[in-house]
Amino acid sequence: MLNEATKSNLRRKSSYIDDVQFIDDVPLFSWLDINITELCNRKCEFCPRIDDSIYPNQNLHMSVEIARKIGQELLELNYKGVVVFSGYSEPTLCPHFDEIIAAFPKEIRLEMVTNGDKLKPRYIQKLKEAGLNYFVVSMYDGPEQIEHLKSLFAESGLSENDYILRDRWHTGEDDFGLKLTNRAGTIQTGDQPEIIPNHPCYYTAYSMTIDWNGDVLLCMQDWNKKVKFGNVAGQSLLDVWQGQAFNNYRKKLLKGSRTCDPCHKCNTDGTLHGYNHKKHWELKL
Repeated sequence: MLNEATKSNLRRKSSYIDDVQFIDDVPLFSWLDINITELCNRKCEFCPRIDDSIYPNQNLHMSVEIARKIGQELLELNYKGVVVFSGYSEPTLCPHFDEIIAAFPKEIRLEMVTNGDKLKPRYIQKLKEAGLNYFVVSMYDGPEQIEHLKSLFAESGLSENDYILRDRWHTGEDDFGLKLTNRAGTIQTGDQPEIIPNHPCYYTAYSMTIDWNGDVLLCMQDWNKKVKFGNVAGQSLLDVWQGQAFNNYRKKLLKGSRTCDPCHKCNTDGTLHGYNHKKHWELKL
């Protein structure tokens, strides 16, 4: 069961995720998720990071050069979607996060997903001044965080249009306040949805996931990073997006075939966004 904060965030994102932009008659991604660091300061029960043998902390970060290359290509594409600093980590732990933000042209919408632990008024202002447009804060400790975070943002000069607070302090009985998945078979915490092998998935129709080193991954569910479609440090975004490797997975998943690895172990819905992209891709593949 999705809580109201999650539903509100899904509606908010839909306004730009589900708006299809075309490059030479090819539907372009509208959601670009970037994992800028391999660090996180928490170990949530529903996350693969609960087990260091599955996903250990590593002091690895995206370079400003790769971020700048991505940003410039997005500008040249006249990109209308969003760039989200989220990935498999806590973005505020990247020591040069503000420089990565500033590497993107101001025309590109930038958001981040954070646990909020590092947020202080001056740091919030620093990220905003660098070019961050929106803060998505997941609250894991309790409802007392609401007023505290609101006061931090107010002191920073931001309005409630600049951020959203998501309650994530719930127990396993409430699916931890999020849409619980097994992260492509990585974890089995809580009351997990069943795996439906013939259920379509639209992630590859509308989203691109980039790791700290430029690797383009299958999607945000693939925590084991089993699939890599290319690397944007040496390839263009468009070449990877339209590449045969991406298209092979795209074709199968849009038809509802989850026989490929790691999709055969994945229980995510995969259809909450991307239907408009899916319709256009079906005409191309």
